[in-house]
Amino acid sequence: MRSTIFTFLACLLLWLGIASCGSGDTEQNMAAQGADENERLEDVQEAHTRRAGDPGLDSISFDQAFSIFMTAVQASDTSTLNQFIHPDHGLWIIEQPGAMPKMTRITDIREFRREFQGRSFFTIRDEVKSCDLREEAWPSFDCADMNYDEGRSGYSKDGCFVSDPAKFQKSGYWDYASLSEAEIKQIKATLPLLRRSVLHTATSFEFHFGHVDGQWRLLFAKLIYPCSA
Repeated sequence: MRSTIFTFLACLLLWLGIASCGSGDTEQNMAAQGADENERLEDVQEAHTRRAGDPGLDSISFDQAFSIFMTAVQASDTSTLNQFIHPDHGLWIIEQPGAMPKMTRITDIREFRREFQGRSFFTIRDEVKSCDLREEAWPSFDCADMNYDEGRSGYSKDGCFVSDPAKFQKSGYWDYASLSEAEIKQIKATLPLLRRSVLHTATSFEFHFGHVDGQWRLLFAKLIYPCSA
């Protein structure tokens, strides 16, 4: 009898020991899983915070926006460049294939073909390879001082200059571009929206930006080589 009781107690203690070990393993596994879940959650939250902290086109300075614009041009990034085009105001591109200027309005950069050889807008990257902005008045220009073969742009200073848009707003290209009255009216309604104008002296190209609906928008681009008409 004593032997039977002893055997029963030994088995009971052994079973309790095994159950206790299993419970401990389960608790450790649950704790490990909980730690993994917390780590994954922290990673997700950190990624969300990084995304929330990334500036969009509606929360950045003009210098930052122009840098994004230049990067998009160099990369032929249609999607990013189209973000700079306002769906209602569009982008007016000014060329001069002859004696008079030509103005083309687009809302999708893929729609545009340059007058010479039907090239895309992105081909300007071959000419505007870099543009480090300098905040100052635009330099003066004289055709007599221009000689591309000798590296002379015709400007009193070379570089990329950003200034207010007053000069362009008074230029009047639209009055000589064979546009309809409705188109001229649309342009004149867009001109007051301009805030910053960029001149790239090596090409004489100009880029005119406005801050519309909380974003920097490219409203006019002048792709005219001076003294060529």
